[in-house]
Amino acid sequence: MTRAMRWLVTVVAAAATFGVCVWVVRAVSWGWLPQGEGPRLDTALAFGTVTAGAVLAVGVWWSSREQPPNPAPRRTVTQEATASGNGRITQAGGPRPSDDAPSRVGQHAEASDDGTITQTGGGATQVDQHAKASGRGHIAQTGGDQSVEGA
Repeated sequence: MTRAMRWLVTVVAAAATFGVCVWVVRAVSWGWLPQGEGPRLDTALAFGTVTAGAVLAVGVWWSSREQPPNPAPRRTVTQEATASGNGRITQAGGPRPSDDAPSRVGQHAEASDDGTITQTGGGATQVDQHAKASGRGHIAQTGGDQSVEGA
């Protein structure tokens, strides 16, 4: 059952419970119920509210326990880079969008002075690359499939 249908069932069940309880308390003549029309209506509304609240509480628990499908696309690429001085950073993540792309590629790079960073990642289920270079440092990282274009 879909999530929306569960919520619809919950709301309808709570409303029906309220209506039935109010009707029963007003229609049935029990000795312990108030005899006046005003007090009897108050009792019926209170009983209907409490009972419908209990049905609603159970329904909310039931409706919200199904997890919605993940709306996020299968392909996620996140890249961050910071360069200063003569720093050079080249990052490429994932194969072409028409290919079966990885579910996640995350890259982070920092370079300062004459530092050089080259990162390539993709074709795997998850690729996370982090690099930091300073001075005349040089870092080259490759992760996953080598068929990355546009680097």
